[in-house]
Amino acid sequence: MKNKSLILSILFVFIGFIANAQSHNEQVTVEGSYRPQIKRSERLVKTPETPDNEFNIPNYKADARDFNYGYNMEVETMSAISYKAEYGVEGKNNFLKAGIGTRLSPVFLFRHYSDISRNMSLGVGVKHYSSWLDQKDYKKSSFMNNAFNVMAVNKFRGGQLRSFVDYKYDMYHLRAYDNVMNPNGRNIHSMNVGAKWLSNGSSYRDFYTEFGGDYRATWIPGGTTEHQLNGNAHMAYSDNWFDNKNINELQTVAADVDLNYDNVYQGQLLVAVNPYFTMSGDFYHVHAGLRVDFKTGDNVGFYPDVLGSVFVLDNSLEFYAKFGGRSKINTFADIIAENPFVTTNFTNFSEFGYETTKIDFQGGVKSKIANNIDAHLGVRYRNIKNAVFYVPDTDFYATYDEDATAYHLQAFDLFFNDYNVVNVLADLHWKAMEKLDVAAELSINNYVMKTNIPEGNHIAYYDYQEAWYKPSFTMTLRSDYRFDEKWKFNAAVMLMGNRWAKDFDNVAVQLDPAFDFQIGADYKIQEDLAAFVEIHNLFNNKYQLYYNYPSLGFELFAGIKYRF
Repeated sequence: MKNKSLILSILFVFIGFIANAQSHNEQVTVEGSYRPQIKRSERLVKTPETPDNEFNIPNYKADARDFNYGYNMEVETMSAISYKAEYGVEGKNNFLKAGIGTRLSPVFLFRHYSDISRNMSLGVGVKHYSSWLDQKDYKKSSFMNNAFNVMAVNKFRGGQLRSFVDYKYDMYHLRAYDNVMNPNGRNIHSMNVGAKWLSNGSSYRDFYTEFGGDYRATWIPGGTTEHQLNGNAHMAYSDNWFDNKNINELQTVAADVDLNYDNVYQGQLLVAVNPYFTMSGDFYHVHAGLRVDFKTGDNVGFYPDVLGSVFVLDNSLEFYAKFGGRSKINTFADIIAENPFVTTNFTNFSEFGYETTKIDFQGGVKSKIANNIDAHLGVRYRNIKNAVFYVPDTDFYATYDEDATAYHLQAFDLFFNDYNVVNVLADLHWKAMEKLDVAAELSINNYVMKTNIPEGNHIAYYDYQEAWYKPSFTMTLRSDYRFDEKWKFNAAVMLMGNRWAKDFDNVAVQLDPAFDFQIGADYKIQEDLAAFVEIHNLFNNKYQLYYNYPSLGFELFAGIKYRF
C-alpha cells in the first residue's frame, strides 16, 4: 500500500506540473478593484480554466463571432464599483452541456473539478463545436473548433503551484484554403503549457510573491509556426506607514515584471518592468507607477502608470481617471485567432513588430443607484503605433477540380498603421426585479488613421487610410428571466456599426451594420438536469464581419445541461 500511495503521489505531482487553475483571488472592499488589495492565494476558485474558443456556452451573450473568429469590444471599463452578473453561470463545479443544431452542428462542453487530496485539486475542460453542412452562400464552408484543458493546484507549506496544459485545434473549409493543395481546408493548432507559483498568506506586513511562466506554440501544417516564451513576476509589501491602523487604509509598494519572447522566422523580446505605489482612504484610492519597456532593436519606452478614484455619497458614486501606455508584440497567434483567413505565407512579415500605445487616457464616473442599478459612463483616448489591420490579398486565387472558375480575393494580408481613437463608453446592469436581470454595453468609436510618409528630414502625416473593420459603434443588450422553478428564458442582441473594408478592386467600401439577435430557454427536468433550446441569429441577418464572409445565419440548437 505504501508503494501504491507513493506512486500515486508522484503521478499527481507530475500532473500538477502540467495543469493550471484560474488566477488568484483578491480580497477587495465593496468599492471595487481599485481599493486596497490583500492577496490571499490560499482561497481557491474551484472552476477549471476552460478553453477560450467560446460558442455561447454556457453563457447566453450576444457574440459577434462567425466561425469562432470575430470582433471583441475593443475597450473595457476600467473601474470598480459595479458588480456584473454572469448570466447562465453554473453554481456547481462539474458541468456537461451537449446539443445539436439544425446545420448538424454538434456542441459539447464538459467541465470537471475535484479535490483529489487535501493538498491537490484537478480540473479538466473539453469543448467541441462544428458544422457538418455547408452554407448555401459558399462552397464547403464547414468548420470545426476543438479545445482541451487540464489544470491542477498543488498546495505546499510555502505556497501553491498552479499549472496547466491547453490544446486547441480549429479547422475551416472556405474557398481560400480548400483546394487541391489544401484538401482539408485550413488547420490551426495551438499548444500552451505553463505554471504559476503563489506564496501563501498576504502582502500585509509580509513580502508576497508570484512567479509564472508558459510556453506556447501556434502552427499551420505546411505554413507558419510561432514559438512564444512568457514569464511574469509580482512582488508586493503592504503596511500602515502613515499611522493609520485601519486595514482598509493601506499603502503598498509593488512591482510587476513581464518577459515575452516571440519567434516567427526570427525573434523579438519584450521585457516590461513596472514598479508602483498605492494608497487608499475612506474616500479615495491612488496608484502611481512607471512602466519601462525594453524591446529588441528598439528604443526603451517609458510610460506613466497613474490612476485615481474618488468615492462620494457614501461610496455610491465614483469618479476615476487613468493615464498610461505600453508596448506589446504583434503575435501570429493573436492575428490568426482574430482572422484565421490571413495568408499562409508570412515570410514577408518575419517580424510583426511592436504595437505601442504611447498615450492611454481614461476617465469617467461609476454609480450604484438604489442597490439594483450599476451604471458607468466614461471616455478613453489612445495614440497607437504599428497596429494590425486586415486588407485583401489581391494576388490570391483558388480553383477546384470540379469547377474551372478561379475564385479571387478569399484571403487577407496584413497592414500596419498608426491611429488615434476616442471611445465613449457606457454600460448598465439593472436588476429589474427578483427574477429579471438586464444589462447593456455601448462603445462609440472615432478613429483617425495616420500614415508616416518621409518628406525630406521630417515626417508628415496624411489622413487617407481607413480604420479597416473597426466599427463606428458596438452595442450589446442581454436579459435573463427566471419565470418559475422550471423555466428560465434569456435573450441577447448584438449591434455593430458601419465598418470600412476593401473590395475585389482594392477600393474602400462600407460594410452594412451588423445585427444579431438570439434567444434561449431552459426547462428543469430534475434538480441538476435541464433541457435547453437556443436560436442564434433569429432574423437570419447575413451580416459580414469580414468582406465576402457572411455570418452563419439562423440556427436552432437543442440539448441538455447537467450539473454534478
